[in-house]
Amino acid sequence: YTVAHYGILTTNAVLDTTLCFCGGEGNQCSFDEETNELIGSDDDAIWESGDVGGFECYIEADDDDEGAEAEYDEEDDTQLLSVSASFNTLSLVYRDPGTMKFVKYVGSGAPSSRWDIALEYDVKIDEDDDEHQ
Repeated sequence: YTVAHYGILTTNAVLDTTLCFCGGEGNQCSFDEETNELIGSDDDAIWESGDVGGFECYIEADDDDEGAEAEYDEEDDTQLLSVSASFNTLSLVYRDPGTMKFVKYVGSGAPSSRWDIALEYDVKIDEDDDEHQ
């Protein structure tokens, strides 16, 4: 897992690229409204539920000066995006300046560990192109 702190804030926009490996088949689960359950492989459903952690979370940096001691709150409205762990899955996320990214700790009920190959690409915005459009 990673810790969300102000030291990970970027001053430029970046493209986060993550290739995730974990237990499961990598298939997206569907939701059965009659039974109120996720349908798919057990491992995929467990990861997708978010109950065991292991997901990438993108949150807006809080303007309050709470520092690194502030705990992650699932009910916090600063959460922008959550990407569940999934076997052999590539995720691409455009991250604006002022947005923090972290991986929620993997709980003991998780079907496996999570392994990532992660890259961050700087996104350069050409202001001349904006004028011509």
